[in-house]
Amino acid sequence: MNRDLVFGASGAVLAGGYYLLAVTIPESALADTVGPQGLPKAYAVVLALLSLTLMARSLGGRLGGRLGGRGSGIGDREDAGSRIRSPISGPRSPIARVAGTLLIGVAYLLLIPWLGYIVTLAGLLLVTTWYQGGLLNRTIAAVAVSGAIVFWLLFVRLLGIPHPAGIWPQLF
Repeated sequence: MNRDLVFGASGAVLAGGYYLLAVTIPESALADTVGPQGLPKAYAVVLALLSLTLMARSLGGRLGGRLGGRGSGIGDREDAGSRIRSPISGPRSPIARVAGTLLIGVAYLLLIPWLGYIVTLAGLLLVTTWYQGGLLNRTIAAVAVSGAIVFWLLFVRLLGIPHPAGIWPQLF
């Protein structure tokens, strides 16, 4: 058994436990339409989906890479001129990886009041991908932008949780 499969299974178990704990959160008379259980339940579902995806990729790699095993990354099909690889190819030390990721998170928090949620989140996704050794290309940029829009739609429109708009409303 490979470690991605073990990690994915552990994440799925953790997600299940987290969901079971989330449903025990008592309702409040002051709760909004989402309620106090809404966001923890959503996190549990996302963790479960990511864990299942990791498990499927792990099994797919063992079955010939049909489900996106190693070597079949999103950016592999594009020509070398349209890709930008991180010069550090991912931090070597676990402490450097954690520290760098923490700095990216701090930069996100500092920039979000000015750039707004969608722009800052898309940047966060791009920079984190690059920092962890991934390629920067049109596909990854499209995933980052569409991911930011999906999260904005989920939190702002669907759940009614306001996020900073940044300077953009003042410009238009």
